[in-house]
Amino acid sequence: MSERWVSIRTRLSEIWASPVNRWLILIWIAAILIRVGLAPFAAHMDLYSIYSRAAEAAYGGEWLGWGSQIVIQSIHNVWLWVLTPVLPGADQIWSQTAGVFGVGVQEHEFERFLGYEYLSRLLFLLKVPYIAADLIAGLLLMRLGSPERRVMVAALWLLNPLVIYTTVLFARHDSMAIAIMLGGVVLATAGKRYLGLGLLLFSAVMRFFPVLIAPFFLIAYRRSRRELIYLASILAGGWLLLDGIVWALTVESPTLTLLNRYPHVSYLFEMSIPLYRFPFGQTLELFMFPLVYLLVLFWYYERNPQGTRDLIPAATAVYSLVFALTFFHPQYAIWLVPFMALAVARYPTLLPLHIVQVVLLLLHTLQWGSATTTELFLPLSVEAVSMLPDPRNVIAAQMPLDLFFAIVRTALAAVSIWIAWRLMTNSYAEPEPNQPIEKTFRHEGTGP
Repeated sequence: MSERWVSIRTRLSEIWASPVNRWLILIWIAAILIRVGLAPFAAHMDLYSIYSRAAEAAYGGEWLGWGSQIVIQSIHNVWLWVLTPVLPGADQIWSQTAGVFGVGVQEHEFERFLGYEYLSRLLFLLKVPYIAADLIAGLLLMRLGSPERRVMVAALWLLNPLVIYTTVLFARHDSMAIAIMLGGVVLATAGKRYLGLGLLLFSAVMRFFPVLIAPFFLIAYRRSRRELIYLASILAGGWLLLDGIVWALTVESPTLTLLNRYPHVSYLFEMSIPLYRFPFGQTLELFMFPLVYLLVLFWYYERNPQGTRDLIPAATAVYSLVFALTFFHPQYAIWLVPFMALAVARYPTLLPLHIVQVVLLLLHTLQWGSATTTELFLPLSVEAVSMLPDPRNVIAAQMPLDLFFAIVRTALAAVSIWIAWRLMTNSYAEPEPNQPIEKTFRHEGTGP
């Protein structure tokens, strides 16, 4: 046996001898097996829609045909083009109307997709960028977490049902934007604030959600009030520059399209309290999420006048409030997880609340019935899945649907607001150096 092989075996034995390393290895093996095992057998129609638009580029050469989400769409365009040699006949299975506003995918087109001869291979390969980004996000979260908490951070992300549901079953691409956002946070915490800000900006162009933590990012990592203005100017200027480039290439502004055509922004203003009704019929309203968001932002700025470089509690609170005070579709729940994983690992007393939060979010998913539950497994067997009862009908047989989902949504809002409140009021009282966090919470009351 060669000395090199002996050295490798010795090193592996040393790694396995550590209980922390053993848990990490087992978590990562389980996470990879779950993703690889489920990927070929489930998908939502959204996956078919975005790759149908990508087919216009991969097979038709129309690379800039979807300008409103050009960054995330271009990734899919290139990936489908790369896959064309291993997907024989796939050019005939895509929707011709997926990229048409107000029309979208037709039912017979999706049925044609489900009948593709190499469907399992296709589904797995289409999800590879999502799963890769998902796993990279797990590595970045471990980097952001303290060494003694990496097992919990890894488990809370890699084995979280919300992450598995969104990335593997529903098959959404949000994990790619999350990985880039977390990369920006890692760079910022390492002192590379401008590169980190650039990645945050890039992730915000890909998906809307990073925009919500951008002000907190600036406050957390600036070194002076003057630099805060400078960083904000860079962020705004970079956004306008990217928007202008896309506008010039596609004759369509991503920002204006987001504001005018997509519900992401309008959802933030749907929960409101009427304050006054004018004689001419209009009503002055108080928008709840913007109100609470600004209060949290003011609190964070006042609490951290010199910058603390601690973004995690504030970001966790913001995303908790998003899912407490706004309307959302179930696939977006993944955005709750990354900073929550770090917060729960830092403050383990939040773990039971997050478990309740996950359960309530999964119950909330039943609101869309079979479209977001059983029908995700249509690639496994159209005939068998079609025979399964709609979850909404099962619930309706026991109690009124409106009452059930009202209870679930109210409980979810209460738990999420409570998590945000505990983080905001207690998270910045740090434990003494080298003192166990749990002990500090129990005896000094400094944690949530």
